[in-house]
Amino acid sequence: MAGYPHVTIGGAVGRGGGNRSTDVRAIQQLLNIRRSAWSSRPLRVDGMCGTQTLRAIAEAQHRLVGRPRADGRIDPNGPTLRLLNAMRPVPRAAPRATSTPPPVLPRAVLPPTPRPVSHAVPARRAGREPPIEVIDAARQSEQRWHVPASISIAQWILESGEGRHMPPGSNNPFGIKAAAGQPSVTVRTREETRSGRSFHIRAPFRKFATLAEAFEAHGRLLATHRAYGEARRHSDDPDAYADALTGRYATDTHYGTLLKTIMRSRDLYRYNAPAVVSR
Repeated sequence: MAGYPHVTIGGAVGRGGGNRSTDVRAIQQLLNIRRSAWSSRPLRVDGMCGTQTLRAIAEAQHRLVGRPRADGRIDPNGPTLRLLNAMRPVPRAAPRATSTPPPVLPRAVLPPTPRPVSHAVPARRAGREPPIEVIDAARQSEQRWHVPASISIAQWILESGEGRHMPPGSNNPFGIKAAAGQPSVTVRTREETRSGRSFHIRAPFRKFATLAEAFEAHGRLLATHRAYGEARRHSDDPDAYADALTGRYATDTHYGTLLKTIMRSRDLYRYNAPAVVSR
């Protein structure tokens, strides 16, 4: 999706990080795009990790990741960077024209004011809508496997950067590992201990023929594997479902928070079946 950069860095940026100038500059540019939702003061993009950059990192962690005590550090593929890459800037309103104002219509012919949808929040929807094939696949998964569509779409956004970053040739946006005998590709991946320490391993990931096949496998996994029993108890509450995936679907200790932030900021709840609770 042109216009929305997906940033990668070679080392940590912020407090205690390596702070290479190229990495710092990339983070400053990314923060300027994402901070437009809550701040009108851009950072100076100079490649120097000074006080203002540290404050901006901590503010992003507090607002987006939900860390009450932000550490002011962005790690490669860590939760803060993953969420900043997954989010979209809030479009700025077009400036009002200062020329001749539009004519006032007679009251009798004024168009009716549209009634808002109860759970839609247009001002918070940023960027494009998910592709129709993703929406359809998520809804089919919900119908068959009772996985909220908002969860499937949020995981598609978070796990694959909206389809841009999947294991090469895998058509696997969910990071589903391969079992023995299944078609697979092997790639280097980041894992995290319960204490939050990151490490990397090489692991086989499932290879799917189509995106719909990947959503089907994802839904079946969440609906049948014993690791997700707690999540299944919350099929009518996407936020609780997301929390129950933390430490289960991914080792990232902020995983549920990341999913909830994406669902809220992109208003993904509107894709759920009517019986599912919308936040």
